[in-house]
Amino acid sequence: MKHKSGMYQLSNMKKAALPDPITIAACRWLLSGGVSGAYAGPDPGRTHGLSPLLAKETGQGKISLFTAAEWFRREEILRPVLESISKEGIRLWAVKGFDLARSVYPFPGGRPMCDADLFLKIEDRQRILKVFDQCGWSRGSPGDGIFSSGIVSEMKMYRYGTMAELHTHIFYFPATFPGKLPADLFENGRLLEPGLTGFAWHNALLLVLIHMLTNSSIRPVWWVDICLLCRKVSEAGSWDKFALNAYETRLNGAIASALAVAADDLRAPVPGKVVSVLNKNVSGGDDILEKLRIGRKVPTLLNLKHLTGWKKVSWFYALLWLVLTGQKPLRRIQD
Repeated sequence: MKHKSGMYQLSNMKKAALPDPITIAACRWLLSGGVSGAYAGPDPGRTHGLSPLLAKETGQGKISLFTAAEWFRREEILRPVLESISKEGIRLWAVKGFDLARSVYPFPGGRPMCDADLFLKIEDRQRILKVFDQCGWSRGSPGDGIFSSGIVSEMKMYRYGTMAELHTHIFYFPATFPGKLPADLFENGRLLEPGLTGFAWHNALLLVLIHMLTNSSIRPVWWVDICLLCRKVSEAGSWDKFALNAYETRLNGAIASALAVAADDLRAPVPGKVVSVLNKNVSGGDDILEKLRIGRKVPTLLNLKHLTGWKKVSWFYALLWLVLTGQKPLRRIQD
């Protein structure tokens, strides 16, 4: 499948990256109003990623009930953390599913997720980790040292079988990011509940797109996220802000291609001029996405290449130690 987006083709990725007939029908149904009984696509069955979203349309009530219960449980386990953070006068920012389930989907259980993705300002990192510790959460991979130093951008936190991922950047290895995150990333937020904020619509869309493009296999629900966020950006009249911030990431060619797929196949309300502008003067930063998707040891080695100063030296010796002890180096891409 080819799209007129031009220079960077999603067709170069795995076939699973492109939206399937169920995803196409679901997106078109939602964008046309999501009226009950109006879904006209194939039955997703029980295993498709959009089964919870379409459960009421296909008579799979138990699936809908299960995902709604999972959502409620995750929210209640996280609530003490959010209340404490609110009292501290700092913020956590919901990203991807933990924001979108409550803000753009017809019902929270319609947007299944494995964990809660939370973004934070680097300067708030230690205060927020302390709140999680005080609320009984335990720290998981990759370890406090390389997270606190900024070598990696993610810390996994666990409590009662629930996982929250704390992010300081949308790339797992921030040093490999070819451009800049939005200058207005932490501005004009949407209050979701005390202690928890959602990004402005144009930045919420940008982060979802970048996350998706680092993966070789794309979940159907990510296409739905994009379509619903495109509608919000259109309603907010902020496509100009989106285009500027997308161009600053130097991933503009790949972003343009994904938006072209959303517009052409899924009928997302994406202005043609936005795709056109992003496809001009493609900087070459998109090449890094190809390397990240290869997997194996490539992301880790790529990070070593781009690190500077003491971080590069410390990371080199850490990797050397992993090799000598026979352990696998960190190579994870955002999931």
